[in-house]
Amino acid sequence: MSTTTSATLAIRDFAAAVRAALSDLPSEDVEELTDGLEADLTEQAEDLDAPGFDPGDAVGYADELRAAAGLPVRGKPRLASAWTANELRTWASAQRSNLARKARSTVIGSRTLDFFISLRPFWWVLRGWAVYKVISALVIGNSIASTLPSNGVEWVLLLLFVTVSVQWGRGRWLPWSWLPPLRTLVSVCSIIALPLLLVLATPWNSSAVQYVEDYVPPGLLLDGNEVFNVFVYDSDGQPLTGVQLFDQDGQPLTTVGDPNATPWVATYGADGTEVILVPSSDVPGRTGWNVFPLNKVDSVDYNLQPSGEPDLSTATPAVPPFTQVRPLTQQTPSPTAPPTPAPSAAPPVAPEPSATPTPNSKEGN
Repeated sequence: MSTTTSATLAIRDFAAAVRAALSDLPSEDVEELTDGLEADLTEQAEDLDAPGFDPGDAVGYADELRAAAGLPVRGKPRLASAWTANELRTWASAQRSNLARKARSTVIGSRTLDFFISLRPFWWVLRGWAVYKVISALVIGNSIASTLPSNGVEWVLLLLFVTVSVQWGRGRWLPWSWLPPLRTLVSVCSIIALPLLLVLATPWNSSAVQYVEDYVPPGLLLDGNEVFNVFVYDSDGQPLTGVQLFDQDGQPLTTVGDPNATPWVATYGADGTEVILVPSSDVPGRTGWNVFPLNKVDSVDYNLQPSGEPDLSTATPAVPPFTQVRPLTQQTPSPTAPPTPAPSAAPPVAPEPSATPTPNSKEGN
C-alpha cells in the first residue's frame, strides 16, 4: 500500500514539474502535450512493479515534448523571421487564452463567451461551407453568388468539406503535424472571406447580380457595343443625308433608349474629343432620332453655353467616316434570245394547169 502511494506521489510530482517546465506555453498547448501523462506513468509503474518508481528528469522530458511538437526551447529568443506555422498557432492560442481569461473576469463576459462556445458546431459547418464556396468558384467555375450546390457532385463536395471541418473542430482527422497549422490557416481565411460570401449569397444581392448579368444597354448595339451614329451610302458609294430608318414593324430605328426624353447625347470621337449628337429638327410631330446621319454640335459651342446645354442652332450633319465607298457591282442584264420571227403567210398555191384540148383529127373523106 505504501509502495503504491509512493509511486502515485512521484508520478503526481513529476507531472506537476513537467507542466511547470511548459508554463511559458499557452494553457491549451500544455494540456495537449501532457494529456494522459499520469496514466502513462502509472502504467509504466505497474509494469515495472518495483518500489521507489522514478519517472526521471521532468525538465528533460518537457524539452522532449517541445521538440516533438516543433515548439521552441524554453527561454530561447525568438527571431522575427523565424516564425513557423507551429509558432503562429501557438501565438494564436495564447491570444485566444488571454481573451478568454479577460472575458471570464466578468459575469456578462463569461455568459457571452459560453454562448459563443455553444455556437462552435455552427461555426464548423459555416467554415466548411466557406471553403466549398471558394474551391467551387476557383476550380469548378461556379458563381460566387450562389448559396447551395446545383447538382449531385457539388452536394457531395459540400458535404465532404463540412464533414472535414466538423471533425477538425472536434480535434479529429489530424494525424500529421502539419494539419493543425493548416486548420488554423483555413479558419483565419474563412473568417476573412465569410462577410463577403454571406453578402453575395443573400437573395437580394443574387437578384441584383442576375440583373447586372442580364442588363442590355438601351439603343442600337453592334456586338454588344453601343452605336451612336449611322452613315448611309448609295449604290454609287456616295454618302446620303436625311435618311429615315425604320425597323421591320415600322418603328423608328434610333440609337437612344427613349427618343422623347433624350434631347442630346454626349459621346467621344475616334480622336478622343467630345462629340454632342442631336436629332434632326425636320421631322414633324416627333424627334428626329431616326434621321441619319445625326447632327452634331461643336464642343466649343457646347462649352460656351452658360446653362450647360448644347446650342442646337449650331448643329450640322456629322462628317461621315469615308467621303465615298466602293460602289456596288453593276448588274449587267442577261442576254435575251433573239425574237422568233412570226410565221409568214403560206405562199399562194399555183393553179393547176388546165387541160389542153386535143385537136380532133380530121378523118379522110
